[in-house]
Amino acid sequence: MNATLMTPQGAISVRIRDISLTGAQIWGESEVPCDCDAVLKRGSFFVAARVVRGEGRIAGLQFYRQLSDEEFASAFQRNTPAFSRLSPSVLHPLPAVG
Repeated sequence: MNATLMTPQGAISVRIRDISLTGAQIWGESEVPCDCDAVLKRGSFFVAARVVRGEGRIAGLQFYRQLSDEEFASAFQRNTPAFSRLSPSVLHPLPAVG
């Protein structure tokens, strides 16, 4: 799964190789800095993490808090705009005319 890792050195395009409720293993298109804070982003999924280990372009992330089951599932959804998850009554609140 493709994602973006935001680090103090800038944004890095990454591939999530493995993910759990408490962390992830990623592969970066460029070298991933180690021992720093980061944010992993995939579509509407965001999680704050610590890069705890790394070897060049492969790194391990430890999330600062355990994800809920719903948050974990959202990591697998494609880049879905937030408004598409709203109920139809919220998207179209006006009654039909005619």
